[in-house]
Amino acid sequence: MEGCFWKALLVVGALAIGGTSTLAHKPLTYDEAVNLAVSTYNNKSGEGTLYRLLEAVPPPEWDPLSEGNQELNFTIKETVCKVGEELSLEECSFQEDGAVMECTAYFFFGEKPPLLVLTCEAVSEEEQQEEEEEGNEEEKEAGKEEDEKDQPRRVKRFKKFFKKIKKSVKKRVKKLFKKPRVIPISIPF
Repeated sequence: MEGCFWKALLVVGALAIGGTSTLAHKPLTYDEAVNLAVSTYNNKSGEGTLYRLLEAVPPPEWDPLSEGNQELNFTIKETVCKVGEELSLEECSFQEDGAVMECTAYFFFGEKPPLLVLTCEAVSEEEQQEEEEEGNEEEKEAGKEEDEKDQPRRVKRFKKFFKKIKKSVKKRVKKLFKKPRVIPISIPF
């Protein structure tokens, strides 16, 4: 009887050690995750042209070994390549007036199989122009800052912080009234 107890304990211990040493999915780097999300958009969106990554800023908390949920944000732009063409995305140049999409991908690694939910919203021409104008405004503000060197640092920081908040609020209000495209997909690892 005592021998069965030790054998059972040995089996349970081996299973516990073996279960914690392997990942449920293969590690996914930020670049791989973004490429997977862009590829998923191109395959599942039903659009006639392909989209390519325009901008992506990796979050500091991205963990390739995570078993939890991960979120990433990126921007894609329409290319000249059609969906059926056998070209890599790097060979496809952006359309001059191509559509720009702001995307958010949510990776749920705790699910079996892991799940990807992708939402993309078209950035209107007005928003693109506003972003360009904001870039121009920032250049103008840099000139103003040189003139305002006599002001205390905290006033400058407050103004900069307030402008960021204002920009963020404007952007969020516009997004609130847009309907995003949501693409759920399970990821085979």
